[in-house]
Amino acid sequence: MASIPEWSNLPHDLLGRVIARLPFPADRARLRSVCRSWWSAVRLHVSPRPLPWVVLEDGTYLTPSDGGVHRLPFPKSTTCVGSTGDWIALDSIDKVAQTHTYALHNHFSGATVPLPELDAVIGKVPEDFKVRKVLMRSSPDDLIAVTGNIWRYPLILCRPGKGAWAARPLTMPYFLIIDVAFAGDKLYAISKAEDLFAINLGEDDDGRPIVTSAKRIIGHAPGHEDDVFNEGVWMGFTDMDASSNEDTEEELEEETSNEVNNYVVVGQDDADDDAEDDADDDANDELVGDDGHNNNDAEPYVFSDEYTLSACDEGVAEGYNAINTSRHLVESRGKLLMVKRVREIPPFIGTTDRTRKVEVFEADMKAGTWVPANCGLGSGQAIFVSNRFSSIVSACGEVEEDIMYFPDTDDVFNMRSRTIRPVKPVDRLSANWRAWVFPPNVVV
Repeated sequence: MASIPEWSNLPHDLLGRVIARLPFPADRARLRSVCRSWWSAVRLHVSPRPLPWVVLEDGTYLTPSDGGVHRLPFPKSTTCVGSTGDWIALDSIDKVAQTHTYALHNHFSGATVPLPELDAVIGKVPEDFKVRKVLMRSSPDDLIAVTGNIWRYPLILCRPGKGAWAARPLTMPYFLIIDVAFAGDKLYAISKAEDLFAINLGEDDDGRPIVTSAKRIIGHAPGHEDDVFNEGVWMGFTDMDASSNEDTEEELEEETSNEVNNYVVVGQDDADDDAEDDADDDANDELVGDDGHNNNDAEPYVFSDEYTLSACDEGVAEGYNAINTSRHLVESRGKLLMVKRVREIPPFIGTTDRTRKVEVFEADMKAGTWVPANCGLGSGQAIFVSNRFSSIVSACGEVEEDIMYFPDTDDVFNMRSRTIRPVKPVDRLSANWRAWVFPPNVVV
């Protein structure tokens, strides 16, 4: 009878120290497959649902569950510009050619999906250009929504292998967007004024993504700073009729007509030429209205290519501290939630931001208004909020029901009791850019 190998009898506390140095689910899965004893050790030391990871701009991952810091080097001149599920979005900059190359990367599977469709639109951009959000509808080969911080590229839709759609500058509602979320067959967007827009999606005969129409479902009260851009920009833009969910034929025709010439579709073969031609056209435009044409009779705005849109967050000074208000759009089982968070930012190095206030609203599509959601998510759910990616997941293990988690403060928000409580600090590494990443669960 063969003797049992000594390594199979390693103490579980020693194996626990090994497991702590294997953050990737695939590595832990291989370890637990070695023998029954090691399988038991993984079951003992790994939570059935640990907290998601926090990724930094340089590719460093923080694991809040154990306070770990894992440095995964990127290629030279590559930074993380977004996250979506268990994928991150990468931007590789050629400083000589001054070009950007984008890709989706999954550190857990090792898969990388190049995005030449995105390169064709924002491969050459001003130095101040920043990607605000990269959001997959389902998988990397499906529709991807990208928002940016300069007026020329507020919203881009791309599908790998097919092409890209880009909103023309200064067309409604795209240049007011601060956050987006997929729900059903639509893309929804909100503004700082808390407008909610429904963007209907489609594709052309070649499978390239397009926007077929857009409607404002929830409007903002007069007097917000968004109004200063010129009230005429809103003229002709279709609002949702709050009294009915059914669109008449005339409404659909008006709605669709608002999208004519309001976008550029970039295909695989002609991407570079189209992007260059469009850039030339945009340089000659003084003001593009909601009909997509030059409004030569209007008072012209002067926008350079470097003009950046106002920040997604609103900030005010309070003594030495900055008070920051952010809004986040999250889909929850067919419903749309808006999270409004107030964060206090101390001016001193080494001090930690803290969450001061959180409000949650649900979009009432029929009434055309935001309704306070004061009873929690229910159904065993929790919510993770960040500027780059927000998601609602099932509560299990370390993930608590009706708790809202943030990657940039050492606190959480209880949606039922409406209270904020501290949590175990996470190493911040002096990084301001943080986003949630959700590793696949290890089945134990």
